[in-house]
Amino acid sequence: MTFASGAAGTAPKRVGDFGNQAVVGEFEFHLADLDENLEIHGLGQRAIWPYGGLRNEAGDLYVLERKLVHQMTGGLWLMSDRDGALNLVPKAVHSARGELRREFTPDRHIYRDHLMAKLGDLAPPDEQSFHFELTDDTLQWTEGELCDLTGQASGPGLHFFGVDRDWPFMYIARAFWTTGTVMGDPVSGIILVDHGYWRDRGEWKEMPFYTERQVAWNVFSNRYEDGTHEWGHIVRATGGMSACMVATGDGVVAATSDLTTSFVLDDSDFVAAARFTAGGDTWEFTSEQSDRMTHFNKARWAGYRAQSGLMRRAGDDRRITNGWVWLECFADRIRAEGLAKD
Repeated sequence: MTFASGAAGTAPKRVGDFGNQAVVGEFEFHLADLDENLEIHGLGQRAIWPYGGLRNEAGDLYVLERKLVHQMTGGLWLMSDRDGALNLVPKAVHSARGELRREFTPDRHIYRDHLMAKLGDLAPPDEQSFHFELTDDTLQWTEGELCDLTGQASGPGLHFFGVDRDWPFMYIARAFWTTGTVMGDPVSGIILVDHGYWRDRGEWKEMPFYTERQVAWNVFSNRYEDGTHEWGHIVRATGGMSACMVATGDGVVAATSDLTTSFVLDDSDFVAAARFTAGGDTWEFTSEQSDRMTHFNKARWAGYRAQSGLMRRAGDDRRITNGWVWLECFADRIRAEGLAKD
């Protein structure tokens, strides 16, 4: 017996190939479910990213990003837009790196005491301390003179599962509305803690989702004048794989893989504007020259571009009192997927 393979001209699928689909949803966050020794859908926990964007009273932006791979970390990316672009703060090169001491219980994860700080007189004179602590609902992030932050969870956990035959991928996000200081400057904004799961024990930037499949990844946060906080991830990969996950403190706004996306690229292959439509909602991105992550981009390759900007849901005219975006993309893949518009 022979079965039709689908539309004319399309290659027949192999067993386990579901056509670049993603499963998207919300979940009740329990830290114990994210024990690194527990697999999810046969995938292991490979990396954790604490990161986010915070503003001072004048609206100046600080962006923080750190990557944790088990007990190892490569240091803190701390960027500021005060000099006309999102550049690395010089003192960040003295942030904690290397091996950390970890203390895990079912309801609390603590990272602290990086080994280089224990070298006494041999440690660099500006070496910064490090303490990162996470529970189901709270976050503490302290790095000496660099930052001292406390966060409270906002909304549910959000996750998506890329059902790829050759390289399945699970991504989990938790958001915290956070206050404190960065470089001694009082700030507030969003910090997210994201967990990445994949099958092979490889580095993220060597994995196919990054090297071949990721078209654009947009993380955003808006605090409105009425006190509402909306945040989310909007992801587009090759072959139409998509995930739109948006929440408020009260629940989910969107959790779907049915996403329509378009981009306007500038002459430097940054995104000048973008539209993301899921269900009855459309989110519109606009950029500013000062929000390009200059140093962060220089440290990467293959046409990677990261920038900040502003995301707004079409038709929502509430005043944004604290907004932030991390949009990263690959312009060649945007064009190859037919998503670049004039």
